[in-house]
Amino acid sequence: MPAPNTAPRARDPYLDNARGLLIILVVVGHTLECFEVLGTVLGDTLYTAIYSFHMAAFVMISGHLSRSYRNEPRQVKRLLTAIVVPYAIFQTVHEAGKALLLGQDFSLQLVQPAWTLWFLLALLLWRLASPVLRSLRHPLVIAVAISVIAPLDQDLDGTFTLGRAAGMLPFFVLGLVSTPEMLERLRAVRRRWLGALVMVGALGCSFLLRDEIRDSWFFLREPYPEEGSIPVNLLLRLLVLAAGVIGALGLLLLTPRGSSPLTALGTRSLTIYLLHPVLLLPIRYAEQLPGWIESWWGPLVLVVAGILFALVLGSGIVSRATRWVTDPPIGDLLVRDDQPAPRPATR
Repeated sequence: MPAPNTAPRARDPYLDNARGLLIILVVVGHTLECFEVLGTVLGDTLYTAIYSFHMAAFVMISGHLSRSYRNEPRQVKRLLTAIVVPYAIFQTVHEAGKALLLGQDFSLQLVQPAWTLWFLLALLLWRLASPVLRSLRHPLVIAVAISVIAPLDQDLDGTFTLGRAAGMLPFFVLGLVSTPEMLERLRAVRRRWLGALVMVGALGCSFLLRDEIRDSWFFLREPYPEEGSIPVNLLLRLLVLAAGVIGALGLLLLTPRGSSPLTALGTRSLTIYLLHPVLLLPIRYAEQLPGWIESWWGPLVLVVAGILFALVLGSGIVSRATRWVTDPPIGDLLVRDDQPAPRPATR
């Protein structure tokens, strides 16, 4: 008998390229935020445009990659080593860094994720719920209803990142219900200029509406304002969801189809996501920042710096050196083997 083919399934460079582009946008957005250039015209425009779609796209891709999740032991092992344990480690690092930089007493709490770590906790909730979501008749309709209705609860907050988990659930479900055939049709679209047009449109709307748009709308984490009209708030949430989907599709249209320098960056996106905010903490809590960032060209310098920052953190050297903390190899200590011991034969 020929030996079975045990070669691992090849990764899709298209999705890795998309994640490479998105993790660069994540780092650039957080760099702009930490250097406090959001009061400038260019800084506001770039930040709003990025946040209008980049996390929506990330969540959609995460949903698509969760289609095979069945709570099997090997999947639970990966969930613990890639999400739960890194969350606990970096939550401790964030709280320790904050206490050190601000001169406060260290206080560890795990139910309120620090800064960027909300995504890990939300991804954990979404992935655990994916078998249930797949069994529903109309999961996308239910997800949109949850996203729109949940903020009516004024007690909704960042505890266990429930606000964002509910608000961004439609993006995850959209990726979850998408099929490889749908992705292939999107990849086959030749009019890539449509993606560029969407990106230009996002920048144009962010510039023209910068005084009317609140960046917090795209965070999808808070209850609706008590003084606001409920129908207006519901409509606004639907528009934010639509903007996220349109922007995500625009980025996917622009994404390179085959292997590229972005491919390796996409495979290491989690490492970059975990490391970059830790290195930005001293700037985030700095009492004084350099004066040049207030110039008109300051945000452009920060964009270039953010791109270079992401490329360095996504290098093979950094990935290998930090794997023990970003993806600790302790799965076998936490989860039993996939195959149970064989039962003795009965006569």
